[in-house]
Amino acid sequence: MKTVHLLLSYSKETRVKIGHGVRLGWQKRREKQMMQEGCYFEWQNLIAEASRRGYTGEGELQWDSYNILRQQLEFEWVESVEKRKTTPRPKGSKRAPKSLEQRRKISEAIAAKWADPVSSYRHFLCYMFPPMNIDSEF
Repeated sequence: MKTVHLLLSYSKETRVKIGHGVRLGWQKRREKQMMQEGCYFEWQNLIAEASRRGYTGEGELQWDSYNILRQQLEFEWVESVEKRKTTPRPKGSKRAPKSLEQRRKISEAIAAKWADPVSSYRHFLCYMFPPMNIDSEF
């Protein structure tokens, strides 16, 4: 708290003494906090080390298991990418071939559309793709 804006008028020496006392108080508080944080950090490390070692007869825990798993997954991913690069790719369509039954049904459906005189499918195709005369000159 600044003594400049107070209604009481302190002398110069009094303000210096108050400022010095306030700074000493804050310094002691910082020192105490630093000591507490240091003790807390040491205790935390001691507890972590004891739990890592475990009781007698128990195996040690691996604290970097996340890093080990991450490295293992990254290695497997790189291997799969390399494997994909080296495997030959099949030529042609990537879709599964249609069975004979499927092809028969599709051809019957197309034939039925062309045979129906009322169907707009035939008129649509004839309008969109008019017959081309190859012999005509441009």
